[in-house]
Amino acid sequence: MSSVQRFFAVLTIATLCACMTFTCFAQQSNRLILINYQVDEQQHDYVARWQGKTLSVAAGQPKRVVIATLDWPPYIGSQQCQGGWLLHYMSAVLIEAGYNPEFRFLPWARAVRMVELGHADILAPEYEIEASAPSDVVIGDTRLQHLAMSVPFSHTPLHYFSAAKSQIKKSPTPDELPNYSVGVVRGYQNAPDVDKVLDSGKVVVQQAIDDAQNLDLLVNNRVNLIIGDPFVINTVAKRKGISTNLYSQLEPSIIEQQLYFALSKARPQWQTLQSDINTAIATLNNAQVDKQITAKIKQLCHQD
Repeated sequence: MSSVQRFFAVLTIATLCACMTFTCFAQQSNRLILINYQVDEQQHDYVARWQGKTLSVAAGQPKRVVIATLDWPPYIGSQQCQGGWLLHYMSAVLIEAGYNPEFRFLPWARAVRMVELGHADILAPEYEIEASAPSDVVIGDTRLQHLAMSVPFSHTPLHYFSAAKSQIKKSPTPDELPNYSVGVVRGYQNAPDVDKVLDSGKVVVQQAIDDAQNLDLLVNNRVNLIIGDPFVINTVAKRKGISTNLYSQLEPSIIEQQLYFALSKARPQWQTLQSDINTAIATLNNAQVDKQITAKIKQLCHQD
């Protein structure tokens, strides 16, 4: 029996004894997940509890940090098996940095607003933010006037997508974007050279609440192109019952986009938090914690 299986066996017995009823047991066990990883041959096991769309990790650390995040399957999501590997990895980073993380799942534009205004400590996962990218909250400001970036901790692909019957068969260059209408998720950064053009006013841009709505815009011929991560687009298509025959992933890719923690400059001691996170990322990289976590999630969620 693995350490993960042993933990859940003990947790199941303890929860059952505490509840004394099947209903209570089922409700409690379905809302608990284990965050575990190993650094320097030391095993770390922490219990995380769901309350609605908020996940709190009881790590026994002296400080709490609030992360505004989003449903971005298969990487992270309140309905994703085990919350997704990225939820576990970001939890491990913040625990290793000395904090009890609390993840609040929100529409991305609302998450951005919360962090820029200082109502949450961290926005994550975030793409690279182009230096002139305007704030979505404070008119006339740039986003980086309100957010500070960690070092990158992972990376994901970013592509254009067109409708399957479209005449667009390859990715446009940034200079060609004004020839098309483009669907984007409100509040997303995409790629610096692309965002410069999208923010210029020269492109017809349709904003969606999330990737699922953005895909709807495409397959219903509301836009010529959308921008997204192929794993995310294909996951939401499967969940919505949208055939992959209805859209095409265009090549070449836009960018292999790095992922960051974006820290609110409105929060006290954000520089300390930034330093703590950067140190923790280096520690976890050396221990290959990302590989540990992805292997565990594949096993628990029966992924290929």
